[in-house]
Amino acid sequence: MQVSFNILNKGMKIPAELIEAAGGDELIARIFFNRGYRDPKNVKQMLKEELYEPTNPYEFPDMAGAVERIDKAIASGEKIAVYGDYDVDGVTSTATLVQSLRIFSDKVIYHVPDRFTEGYGMNADVIRDMGVRGVSLIITCDCGISNINEIGIAKELGMDVIVTDHHNLPEQLPPADYVLNPKLLAEGHRARNLSGCGMAYFLCSALLYSKGMENKADDLLDLLALSLVADVVSLNGENRYLLKKAIPVLFNTNRIGLKELFTIIEKTAKMQSEEDIAFQIAPRINAAGRMETARLPVELFLSGNRQESEEIALKIDFLNKERKRVQQEIINQAIAQVEDKKKNKTVLVLFNEYWHHGIIGIAAGKVCETYRKPAILLSMKEDGKTVVGSARSVESINIYELIKECSSKLIKFGGHSQAAGLSLNRDDVEAFTIEIERLAERRFFIRDTIQIDVDAELDLGEINEELNNRLISAGPYGEGFEPPFFATRNVTVVSDRKTEKNHHIMVLAGENGIRIPAVKWFGENKSLQDKKFDIAYKVGVNTYRGNSEIQLTLDSLLETEGNPVKAFSGRFIEGRGFSLAELLKKHKNSLIFFEGLRANCPVRNTVTRYNIHKTDNLILLSTPASTIILREAISLANPENVIISFLYNPDYSMKGFLVNLLGVIKYLINNESGKSNFESLSSKLCVEEGIIKAALKYLKSLGKVEYSVNLGEEALQFYMPDDNRTGIDMKTSGFDKSPKKYESNLKEALAEKSSYQQFLLKLEIEKFNEYLK
Repeated sequence: MQVSFNILNKGMKIPAELIEAAGGDELIARIFFNRGYRDPKNVKQMLKEELYEPTNPYEFPDMAGAVERIDKAIASGEKIAVYGDYDVDGVTSTATLVQSLRIFSDKVIYHVPDRFTEGYGMNADVIRDMGVRGVSLIITCDCGISNINEIGIAKELGMDVIVTDHHNLPEQLPPADYVLNPKLLAEGHRARNLSGCGMAYFLCSALLYSKGMENKADDLLDLLALSLVADVVSLNGENRYLLKKAIPVLFNTNRIGLKELFTIIEKTAKMQSEEDIAFQIAPRINAAGRMETARLPVELFLSGNRQESEEIALKIDFLNKERKRVQQEIINQAIAQVEDKKKNKTVLVLFNEYWHHGIIGIAAGKVCETYRKPAILLSMKEDGKTVVGSARSVESINIYELIKECSSKLIKFGGHSQAAGLSLNRDDVEAFTIEIERLAERRFFIRDTIQIDVDAELDLGEINEELNNRLISAGPYGEGFEPPFFATRNVTVVSDRKTEKNHHIMVLAGENGIRIPAVKWFGENKSLQDKKFDIAYKVGVNTYRGNSEIQLTLDSLLETEGNPVKAFSGRFIEGRGFSLAELLKKHKNSLIFFEGLRANCPVRNTVTRYNIHKTDNLILLSTPASTIILREAISLANPENVIISFLYNPDYSMKGFLVNLLGVIKYLINNESGKSNFESLSSKLCVEEGIIKAALKYLKSLGKVEYSVNLGEEALQFYMPDDNRTGIDMKTSGFDKSPKKYESNLKEALAEKSSYQQFLLKLEIEKFNEYLK
């Protein structure tokens, strides 16, 4: 599959009035222009929310009647039920309504459906049960607009129904008393594409306003921010205005449950952008409904108790880790099916009886992304007769229409052009597969060339904090206002550290000497080091380990001809045998590089590979863990001089290493609730992750440590040796209790590290340049 870059509207002059609307910033004006926003007045409003005229809640048809009916229910002490959904939009909608209604009534209950036993939407048995429990008013959120039968049952049982939903209108509206849906607004209305939680938020705002408590609506904005990003609604008009207003509230939330969840997340990632909502918060919330129950996040949002919130947040975080583990297993198995017998198919229909149907949708998306073809993943329901499936597609193929043409083989189906769901009888799987594969092959042609749209070409020297701040100010980004993509030509990968999951942690160098960190997630197995590329990327900030630095996230790399830039063009200077004070006196304005246990280094103002930056002089105070780390550190610092000191070095003796590791584990148990990961331990002890894994298995076989590991994230949980807890269903690492086996492996690995260290300590200074190559 070949890739080419397309510079959007290349050579087209941006109108002066649009540049003026963007504050004189031509690049920002071009970003709006490329996304179809070419009205200067509209762009001004998008950049400055104070110029925007917000939607009034009473612009929605039926709003006055809905508020009046809720007021009546509150006044007469009626039992009110909120009926939600199991995804982020559904649970935030549910919590928004419940929180607001409970200000005025203690007779408010809620229901979120079980993904596996009820599926999406309202359920007739649940409605009947609400009637038995004395409910007289049902308020739906993120569902209901298509539940004509279920709402009819509610009406027959004497219950009133207010529908709040945002999905497309059916030909016939349900027989609810009031229907609140932004799709009932006129075409082109600024609020027509609200999320489900957005619609619930407007109802609550109107209710609170009617009670003289409109300021309390701001307390709901944190949930609204989650919904607007997670539900992938178009970020223009009202959605954009609301999200800009809501994001600061979310990241400074007073909601106890969210604060506890953020505490867990921020151990590895700083929460600061809509991308963090999409990739850190939303997956955890969704995982609860996919793996167990969506009641967990609703209770998290509504909880006023810190201990309860902490327990729920930990459970949700664990369920997300389990989701990742199961998801990766499904993806691996699906890819194996493709490689074995489906690689030449236009649409990839894959079936496994045991795949988790709460997760096959995400896995289908990954398979689609990998092969750039539509993917339909199918798995068996518990009844042993029904097969359910999730489909994801590329932009050029409408998967919903494709499935619709094969609907004679299906029980039911639904969705849109890029994503769909379906169910069918087990006996019809083969016939459906053959029919849709043939139809896709006749109808569509999958091109061998993929075109990547980018907003502009940049020089690496233009990428800095100031540029990033300009890009942030033009946000928020998401559906309908995609994040900016850029291209840069003739970039050398001067350092490439590949992780076990094939993430490439790189340092890029331009022709002008500029260096910048970059990452390519799930890249190829081979190293990219010392090669030249044209690259397409997003600009962002890496906040790993509490450090903030500009980092590029690469989408595509196209290899080019030419001589690569050298990783290091300076000189190595002998510093072994000198004190640090002597070295600092001789080499002023030096950065001091040290990785290892802090207790072994008396100097505090040192840097690691995670926070190193440009400097004239770099002093290597410790031997690096590997040649790759040495090259990465020097590439990032890009110094004129590298001073070899190696004054304080890791202890790679068997006894010394194990004592140090046990000390770190004891500290983690006493101060960090026993939580860590392989990468963190590797950095602290200056070894590769494989050595940490071997050492832990050895210590566990001796009864010296007790730990569990989540394979999805390589997350570790340590316990005291006499503590038999295993966390919340955590999977323990597999091992047989044969200390000799692990002892032998560990001794061999540490001996190699010690030999490597001795090699560096004795390497002649004039040979370091050759060694770095």
